[in-house]
Amino acid sequence: MSLIELLAAMLVLSLMTVMGWRALDGILASRVALNAQLDAMRGHQLAFAQLEADCAQLVRSAALDGQPTLSAAPGRLVMLRSVVVDGGADQMQVVLYHTDGAQLIRSTSAATRDIEQLRAAWQAAIAGVAPQAGAALDQQVAAVELQTWSGGAWQPVAAAGGARIRTRRVVRPPSADAPGLQVILHPAGSVAPLVRMFMLGAG
Repeated sequence: MSLIELLAAMLVLSLMTVMGWRALDGILASRVALNAQLDAMRGHQLAFAQLEADCAQLVRSAALDGQPTLSAAPGRLVMLRSVVVDGGADQMQVVLYHTDGAQLIRSTSAATRDIEQLRAAWQAAIAGVAPQAGAALDQQVAAVELQTWSGGAWQPVAAAGGARIRTRRVVRPPSADAPGLQVILHPAGSVAPLVRMFMLGAG
């Protein structure tokens, strides 16, 4: 083998090495991006699953002398939900959903049957004070939009004061006019918003 042939072979091997490294680097980068997307999707699914569970257990205001059990405002959702206790009477707790511009946080008060304690926790949550230390359900949320079902259409929550809903006791299967909540989740980045609709007090 001549020197020229040896140099040509070395050049070909070098090019193959560089191409192989670039292909491997691309695969690794794609894997990292895919894992990040899967983690983000798991967070979105967890948030929606928890919202669905809370909406299903929403206490009907008819059981509390008209006490509002859901208050929606931009970036904040306050709910009063029932808590099933094994071997005991059901209790209630206040749930606060809010976002800090980077994540969706869920906080809950202590479960109790004391109406005055619940009202105090409710008023604190309405004022934006978390009942207890919250847990981040979704760590990749830029914003959350809330809409309520009224007059046969979804109505955006007003910026001033928010919209409070008093659910009513349903004695027949839910109809198209039953109270509902629509949540529009805006993930961080350029991902399209995610939309889910929930029936209130369906459980």
